[in-house]
Amino acid sequence: MSNNENNYNNEEEKVFEPEIVNNNEPNKNKSLNSILSWVPFILALIYTISPVDFVPDVIPVAGWGEDVMFLIVSALHGIQNTVLDKNTSIYKIVKYIKWAAFIFSIILILILILLIVLVFKVSSN
Repeated sequence: MSNNENNYNNEEEKVFEPEIVNNNEPNKNKSLNSILSWVPFILALIYTISPVDFVPDVIPVAGWGEDVMFLIVSALHGIQNTVLDKNTSIYKIVKYIKWAAFIFSIILILILILLIVLVFKVSSN
């Protein structure tokens, strides 16, 4: 056997060697990410309980509605990042529902604020 053939066989053997992977690091990152993904939900709970709001709770629908929407969006965020596998179609569906609920709540809050300003302007004239 020539020297070139011997080198060729050694190169083939190196290609099929298994790679050693340290699996401890992804588990640490995964547990930290699962904890951090629930932080918005905890903050939304605190926001709901606190008397300080973007839209005061005395306004019939808008006051509690924006609190509920913050809770829903933050809960969907926590579910999306901890419970669901990132490669499933359910993960993508929850992601779209979360963003749709967030955008819908922002639009609803802005419309209600504009209606309240309109009512005050009309009633002051």
